[in-house]
Amino acid sequence: MGVSRMLRTAFRRPALALLLGAPLAAAGCSISASSESLSKSVSSPFKSSSNSSGESEDTGYQDEVRSFTAGFARSGSDAEAFRRGVASIATRRGIHDWEDDDQTCRAIGAGLRQAELGRDRAEALAGDLLSGRADRVKVVMKGFDAARP
Repeated sequence: MGVSRMLRTAFRRPALALLLGAPLAAAGCSISASSESLSKSVSSPFKSSSNSSGESEDTGYQDEVRSFTAGFARSGSDAEAFRRGVASIATRRGIHDWEDDDQTCRAIGAGLRQAELGRDRAEALAGDLLSGRADRVKVVMKGFDAARP
């Protein structure tokens, strides 16, 4: 018996329709639950949380900036290449003015700590990377001080 014929027959007989419909409904629920679970797992790398100042923080973004900064600090690459690299990472996350973004600056500080730079060297490098902007260097150094060695 073909599926379409079986369905026509099923709709004529309520008991048969119920018997055939129940497994289909259960499968639909299962697919829905699986889709929801998949959606949550796919979006989890981009989850944000709010800090005490109400700013949104993206830990995946911070980790990426921190790792990039540590690699840069160890390699001794030039400041312009660093700025382009951070700008690229930030732009992918929708941040267009990374130098004025506190979470970016704190992540840079954490990366300098991860590279095992001394505080004075980290502060000097931050000044170079941020074109001497003392207000932003302070935020970088907050990230440096807060990071674990």
